[in-house]
Amino acid sequence: MRWDADKYDLIGSAPQADAGRDLIALAGIKRTDTILDLGCGTGKLTLELARLASDGSVIGMDPSDEMLRKALDISSQVHNLKFIKGSAQEMDFNGAFGLVFSNSALQWVKEQRQAIEGTYRALRPGGRIAFQMPAKGFFPELLEYANQAIKTTGLEQYFKNFALPWCFPSQKEYAGLLKDAGFLNVKVFCKDYRLVFSSIKEVLDWCISSGLRPYLAVMPEKEQKYFKYAFAMQFENNRTGRGIEFNFKRLFALADK
Repeated sequence: MRWDADKYDLIGSAPQADAGRDLIALAGIKRTDTILDLGCGTGKLTLELARLASDGSVIGMDPSDEMLRKALDISSQVHNLKFIKGSAQEMDFNGAFGLVFSNSALQWVKEQRQAIEGTYRALRPGGRIAFQMPAKGFFPELLEYANQAIKTTGLEQYFKNFALPWCFPSQKEYAGLLKDAGFLNVKVFCKDYRLVFSSIKEVLDWCISSGLRPYLAVMPEKEQKYFKYAFAMQFENNRTGRGIEFNFKRLFALADK
């Protein structure tokens, strides 16, 4: 699947940024840190990491050419920041970093054990991780409304062999994976974020920028229009006096090598 980096940067990254700022605070960035940002996307948070680690260095890594092109636009003016193409499950660093950071990206990695083991190898002794991703049961409306839209529009033929590309371990499962890889002082917890959108269109644009991408990728463009309408109108169920509201649960993971 191709990413629309401009749309993601404009719309999709905003709610993720709130959790990202919380993650940065939890990570305790040091001025001299050497940091790997896994799944850096368009590089907005990576730039913030580079500013905080002003006497250190930061590498942002992402498998998407579209995201990296956007990220490279911001890196030329920053002396301690660079971006490279690569995936979490295939990275090959050995003791290069004091911190591996990842905000709202590792859910796209099915091979979680490989990614965690690669992260452990990438850290020097005493290094640490700070990860955040959608938690198990993160956004029930997404799956519920998408499945209902498929039925309502009669688009089942496109989803006979459909499998979502995400991985959402539970707190217990993720803590176990980290401990199995050798991590110490493992802390895994979930936090609910309340998202509020002003309109149905705003919700739909946000969902299209990320969560709906696997669904839309298997349909012709004409059918996508029917699906998006049937999906979006169900968010009237979430309308309150403030707008369209729902919870989004995120998983945080901190640990040391």
